[in-house]
Amino acid sequence: MHWIIFLISSLVTVLAGIRLTVFADKLSDKLKLGKLWIGIVLLGMVTSLPEAITTIFSIISLNAENMAVGNLLGSNNVNPMLLVMMDFLYRKGSVSDDIHPQASHRVSAFFAVVLTLIVVLEIGFSSFPKTGPLTIGGILICFMYFYGMHKMSKLDADPAAVIQPELQREAPESLTVIWFNLLVSAVIVTIAAIWLAKSADTIALQTGLGRTFVGTILLAFVTSLPELVVTLSAMRLGTLDLAVGNVYGSNMTNMFILVLCGLVSPNGALVDGVSKTHVITGVSSMALVLISIAGILKKGKKKYFRLGWDSIIMLILFILGSVILYQLR
Repeated sequence: MHWIIFLISSLVTVLAGIRLTVFADKLSDKLKLGKLWIGIVLLGMVTSLPEAITTIFSIISLNAENMAVGNLLGSNNVNPMLLVMMDFLYRKGSVSDDIHPQASHRVSAFFAVVLTLIVVLEIGFSSFPKTGPLTIGGILICFMYFYGMHKMSKLDADPAAVIQPELQREAPESLTVIWFNLLVSAVIVTIAAIWLAKSADTIALQTGLGRTFVGTILLAFVTSLPELVVTLSAMRLGTLDLAVGNVYGSNMTNMFILVLCGLVSPNGALVDGVSKTHVITGVSSMALVLISIAGILKKGKKKYFRLGWDSIIMLILFILGSVILYQLR
């Protein structure tokens, strides 16, 4: 029964997440915002909503901090793997060869890695002193997140920093209609994500897989499906840069969400007392982002089994990390 609830809530979460991304893109057109900035900031925030809701509910109602942290860090591993999927489906050679190495990509990848590094240091070594429900590291993450958003909005405003794709659009809708659809979709995602977290927690306890493993693998995969939709849509429209921006932006936003969730955690800072196993997930996430940006910067790659060398390394690393997590569950 719990698996049925999990599957149904997953489906509803994904479908509502798709609606969110569609209307977020329409909002970007209405507000005349840069396409890469939207990919990194707005779509990154919108597609991270399922992670945010499941994480908050896991903390407040289930007292399942390990599942909450695993969900966010696990999602940061799943997101870069969407670029591997793009590479496999791409017919014109290595997909990273055809992604323009924008300044926004380098900056967002840098901040995604640094924010994750701070979280890893917090979990593994308790490296930062506390100031109430936030640690100094949490405050640093908040500052760097908003600074990164500001920096990338400036880069995207520079015509030399980004190549704007010309997309075919449907008939324009009013701003009121767009906001209404965004709100309705967000409410549906919230309700479905609550049931998703409940069923995932029950599965974790009944199967013996544990909250850390279920949060990092199972829950993270489902809550990352909206990013998958953005990735596939970007491939279809030829806006590969948008897909990359969404991946890095979502990783940044997830770390910001982790800090905010510490404010509602009954135990204080969210990273306090969670399993050190999350360090493995965090390090893996940083490595995946670094390998992916290296692949974008290094052109002229051959494909083996329909994957470039960067995608092959990322796939091996992801599988290895998942196996280690299963062994340590």
